Amino acid sequence: MATRAQKLVIIEKVTGRIPNRYEAVRVMAKEARRLNALVIRGAEAEEDFKPTTSAVDRLIHGQIEYQYVEADAKPRSLFDESE
Repeated sequence: MATRAQKLVIIEKVTGRIPNRYEAVRVMAKEARRLNALVIRGAEAEEDFKPTTSAVDRLIHGQIEYQYVEADAKPRSLFDESE
């Protein structure tokens, strides 16, 4: 069992990946919604699965790719079939 201190996210770990902390929160929130939607659609999840915690861990470990899209460009689908 992890202690409370081990569960705390040091902001430097997050800002090391995305320098703007507000943008980092936005990226993590989108990833958490994506992970939650996958579970709702039937994907296997661990017993103690928490989408927000998983999104933070994925960001810290460099497993989330993101890019800025121009306002008039069509955004990629949340569930791209090529993935």
